[in-house]
Amino acid sequence: MNTLLNDGSTLTIRQADLNDLHEIWRLWGAWALFDEYRQHFNQKADLEAGHQYLIERLKAGDSVLFTACEGTKTVGFAQLYWNLSSLRMQKTLLLNDLFVTKEARGRGVGRALIKAAEDFAAKQNVGYMEMESEAGEVKALTLYQDAGWMPNRNYVVYERKLRAA
Repeated sequence: MNTLLNDGSTLTIRQADLNDLHEIWRLWGAWALFDEYRQHFNQKADLEAGHQYLIERLKAGDSVLFTACEGTKTVGFAQLYWNLSSLRMQKTLLLNDLFVTKEARGRGVGRALIKAAEDFAAKQNVGYMEMESEAGEVKALTLYQDAGWMPNRNYVVYERKLRAA
């Protein structure tokens, strides 16, 4: 899918699959981008572990991955995870990872990735999507709300660390 960005340049968004993931991601520099994303959230650098993780997710079918590229350079990605909802009695999607390079921010890349995720969900007959973001990610929160996503104030998310990560 090609999208025109705010500055008039063309962005290509594609869904990654196992057949092209190794070659395309290597050529477009996306492995480093996934690692940069993880480091942004205070995780240690580990290109190989990130590579393996993404391959495992796609093989298991529990993840859907979109890349945003300008020419041959990857400038962003979005990763969705399948969930189930007992209340809705249907599959749902979690937009868990959305990342855009610093150089590409503010040009519409994030919005285009969100749109690709929503279009995919609609084609899969998913009626409900959710996303999480750190409270301090003010620019990201503004992007999500500008894209029509609203905070869910009816639920509180709890977490408990079960082992050292």
